[in-house]
Amino acid sequence: MKKMCLVFFSFLFIISTAQATTLPVTLTIAEQQAKAAFERLDAGLNSAAEKLGETGLTGAAARVVLTALCQEVSYAVDCATVDTKGVLTTIEPAEYRHFEGTDISDQDQVKQMLELHKPVLSGVFRSVEGYHAVGAHYPIFNAEGRFIGSLSVMFKPEKFLGEIIQPLVKGTQMAISVMDLEGRTLYDSDPAQIGLNIFTSEVFQPYTDLVQLARKIAATPQGQGTYRFKQEDLSGADVDKTAFWTSVSLYGVDWRLVSIQQE
Repeated sequence: MKKMCLVFFSFLFIISTAQATTLPVTLTIAEQQAKAAFERLDAGLNSAAEKLGETGLTGAAARVVLTALCQEVSYAVDCATVDTKGVLTTIEPAEYRHFEGTDISDQDQVKQMLELHKPVLSGVFRSVEGYHAVGAHYPIFNAEGRFIGSLSVMFKPEKFLGEIIQPLVKGTQMAISVMDLEGRTLYDSDPAQIGLNIFTSEVFQPYTDLVQLARKIAATPQGQGTYRFKQEDLSGADVDKTAFWTSVSLYGVDWRLVSIQQE
């Protein structure tokens, strides 16, 4: 009986492996590089938060830590500390310092940080600094282990992703788009589509197979499918396309990387 169970299990494993999606090599490389970039961001936040636990949230030493972090994270727009009341206390670079003292406690990621004291990645939102961005927040604890606030790095996802994707697809027939689980396009080779929501934007509603596929992409971490949409940009002709997708995540937030090729 044990031998029969083992053979049956092995057969099921072979079947499931054979049915697994084989991703395009370029998409796999993009996934690996995005994961590595998230890991570097997490490590940078962790290191800077430890230093700020020693320096405190304000003062010259805190500014040195924030400046170094913003220089290390090439795609960062600004780096800041936030106190336990949800107020921006110190911001670098200098052009954003006039936002110090701003209460951001109403932002979802700040609420989560103040409640749980754990790292968090926000969705795209309009920051008080005046641009649409994503915020990665990391808790800061002092030498006694007391939560004293958080560290944030604000960045535009299209810049973060563009640094990875553009060199990979240059000179190829492949495009790679990135979508969050709410249907928002975080990156696309067509700048006009960045920020549009595939689920709700009027641009996409006539293309029901695309909208249905986008919902499938949001619901499943990896897969493939076909749809019909514009050739290259929103003014192009309609063509059939094949999509493969996979996922990357940071602090429990998933993004879908989608490779696209014309059939």
